[in-house]
Amino acid sequence: MAQRVQRTRRRENGQGAISYDAHAGCWIGLLDVARDEGRRVRTKVRGRTRAEVRDKLDALRVQREAGIDIGARTLTVGQLIDLWFERGAPVDVTENTIYNYQKILLGHVAPAIGEVRVSELKASDVEKMLDDMAGRGMSASSLRHALNLTRRVLKFAVRRDLAMRNVADAVLTPRGPKAERYGLSVKQAKRLLEVAASDRLGNLLTLSLLLGLRPGEAAGLTWEHVKTKGKRPSITVATSLRRTPLGALVLVPPKTPTSRRTLEIPPPVVSALKAQRRQQKTEREIAGRAWQNTYDLVFTTELGTPLDPSNVRRTYMRLARSAGLEHLHPHMLRHAAASLLSAAGVPIEDIADTLGHRSVNVTAEIYRHPIAPIRSGHMAAMHQLATRPERSGS
Repeated sequence: MAQRVQRTRRRENGQGAISYDAHAGCWIGLLDVARDEGRRVRTKVRGRTRAEVRDKLDALRVQREAGIDIGARTLTVGQLIDLWFERGAPVDVTENTIYNYQKILLGHVAPAIGEVRVSELKASDVEKMLDDMAGRGMSASSLRHALNLTRRVLKFAVRRDLAMRNVADAVLTPRGPKAERYGLSVKQAKRLLEVAASDRLGNLLTLSLLLGLRPGEAAGLTWEHVKTKGKRPSITVATSLRRTPLGALVLVPPKTPTSRRTLEIPPPVVSALKAQRRQQKTEREIAGRAWQNTYDLVFTTELGTPLDPSNVRRTYMRLARSAGLEHLHPHMLRHAAASLLSAAGVPIEDIADTLGHRSVNVTAEIYRHPIAPIRSGHMAAMHQLATRPERSGS
């Protein structure tokens, strides 16, 4: 039987060995890799020519000398994502945030590039993934989220010596479908407030729109953190209403540390909060012993229990339809608030502070305003909406 592998001259010590596999019809390169446990394993490369294999071995050697764990060359992006969730994902975020990470990484990134080896991943692979997502109609914000999470996972790989560089850093997010429906004009916002004025949850919608609160932040606001008297009425976003895996509604810290913020409130919000206090007093008297506002929430059901997010969502969508805004859902109110502030000329730094965004600029903004911890950059813009109309019977 003919010798299956034709041996060739071994390269210098540490340079790897090259041989020709007659059965496979290709050249094979082997390079010894030292692992942490002290044992040695070999990594293999293939090529159509000896020169091609030599170049691959040289590239591996460069990675090895740079400290990259080339013994993990077979690690796929999908396996890396699993490792990131186990060892690299932040621990100071809510369960809902982790769920959103899983939805993007496991639902979109892994199916697209999960089978690609981390060592072979290219920027073009990430670009194709985003282009495909855009082609399926995903929003620009979803594309940015996917790219940011991919960068974080690959940054983790670089930190763990599983990759030489983060190829996603060179990728730009496609524009994606236009998102004009997320914004509101002042006229549309006024119409929405007028429609909401006659609804039981109209005060909740007013705060969500004019302050850009997240749905959980608005539903989790407590009276302890509301100040409607004095020269500078304000609210403090200190808690958020979240549903546990078992279905219970509980108060938790805001989404991120910078989400805890104190906001000066404009006259329409002051009016909404005063009306809400009167409405809640009436409902408590009617409910009697059935009243159960354990958390002292500003917005509750008619019995004082926390609001079900699904019911709030349906109410918002009903009010939006009545105002001629068919596609507006609760979270889009934050986009609407941002668009109103931007249109009024409010600096992007003040908008980020008002909405409680976490970004590379937020920390700088916190230290830039040490004397004025109460955010007020949004006040002038919201005055354009005029005083909110009083509801009959409030």
